[in-house]
Amino acid sequence: MGEKEINVFFLSVILTVLLLVMAVYFIIISIRRRNILYKKEREANAILHKQELLETRHEVQQKLMQHIGGELHDTVGQKLTLTYLQMENTLQSDDMEAIKHQISSQNTLIQESLNELRSISKMLTTQDFANFSFVHYLEKEMQRINESGLCHAIFSCTDRSYDFLTEHLNLSIVRICQEFIQNSLKHSGAGRIEVYAMVTDGILQITCADNGRGIDWSKVSEYRISSGSGLKSIERRIQSIGATGRWENNNGTQLYISLPLNKIPDYEA
Repeated sequence: MGEKEINVFFLSVILTVLLLVMAVYFIIISIRRRNILYKKEREANAILHKQELLETRHEVQQKLMQHIGGELHDTVGQKLTLTYLQMENTLQSDDMEAIKHQISSQNTLIQESLNELRSISKMLTTQDFANFSFVHYLEKEMQRINESGLCHAIFSCTDRSYDFLTEHLNLSIVRICQEFIQNSLKHSGAGRIEVYAMVTDGILQITCADNGRGIDWSKVSEYRISSGSGLKSIERRIQSIGATGRWENNNGTQLYISLPLNKIPDYEA
């Protein structure tokens, strides 16, 4: 092999090594860039998750405050007003037997008002969002609806504890069910609303159903673009937690929600 061939050979080796080094360098840069983008995406998802958590918590608290305001006005306020009016009548009476009867009635109303206030106070002091459970909340919500006489409301679940769910998932499930319940009460004319929860084969399944007039699917596109409520809000929340939802009309409206527990986003864990 002549000197020229040797020089060409070494030049080829050097060029090959340089190309390999450059290829490795670009691969490393590409991997590093992907890692940075992935890290930024995770950070953005975590920030978005925190924002959604705060918004959902605020919405649940707002609903709770509306409920408490309604209870104070419709129950405690009315009973105390009636007590006041009875006391006014008592002051104008000279019949001792009538006065005793009216005082007894007033005592009963005052006692009922105190019981209502204790119930509302307990609701406020036990609303710990660090240990928030959709089971406990929906039980109280259905009990409130039954006591109001609006319709017959039922909540049932196969397990009492779903402590494997995050606060965000618990709050989101509550808001989805709240939206369904409110839409049923306002629009369906239902006399019965039911919510069931169970876990089968690693999937949390929630069923919301009423026996109302059902959804008019011909107007569903108009309904979905309404101001952040109704179907649009329900479907957005279902998607945000990685679940799927299916609607049916069968002697009322049914919403079937499936949440695969092994597909919960990393930032939910």
